[in-house]
Amino acid sequence: MQVVDTYSFKGGEKFIKVKHPKELREVLGAIESLDATVCLVKESQEKTMKGKLLFSPSTMNKLLKTTMHAKGWTEKAVGKKKAFTEPRHAFGNNRFREMDGIKNNVGLEIQFGKYAFMGYDIFSKMVIFNKVGLIECGIEVVPGHKLARQMSTGVSDFEQLLVDFEFRGESNIDIPVFVISLGLTPEEEIKCSKLRKLFETDREAALKILKLTTYNGSPPGPKQF
Repeated sequence: MQVVDTYSFKGGEKFIKVKHPKELREVLGAIESLDATVCLVKESQEKTMKGKLLFSPSTMNKLLKTTMHAKGWTEKAVGKKKAFTEPRHAFGNNRFREMDGIKNNVGLEIQFGKYAFMGYDIFSKMVIFNKVGLIECGIEVVPGHKLARQMSTGVSDFEQLLVDFEFRGESNIDIPVFVISLGLTPEEEIKCSKLRKLFETDREAALKILKLTTYNGSPPGPKQF
């Protein structure tokens, strides 16, 4: 995959490039190493896209987080099905918030969810983790508009997030955040187009290449306990 656009919120791009270039390189490296074709595994059941082959947000999220785990952004899980556990801050009474990763005071969120969750990550969650001293800046990874249109309806995108930035503005409690928008490389565009065509014309042959999956996890976004 590749970066198709970026946005520097409260000077986030300059702040991270100057103070955390290694962490930024790791995030960009994880993006570049991800082959989007392995995420083209969801057959839509929605009325407007019935039977179409879509990218699985959960698969894409998991693969990126697995790569970041190998770089030390999350802790190894003990006695759990998952290979890693996300950084967590507990408030007591079984209430907590999690981030997708934290390394050297840089918070990471990989968001392929609804529009509200993208704003929540930047305007609320990252502010909370900064207030308790766990991060000083953040990186938010989101799909670009073209990629989001190839996912389930309801998945938001970089362009929608720009509306918040434009009309909300910046607050004195906000922290520097570098927002990265993802898209397919030209080579991935060609491969995915061929896979979709094969899926439509010869489903049996396509299923020998593709391993379709269904999403059964909890909805993305903040957890309420």
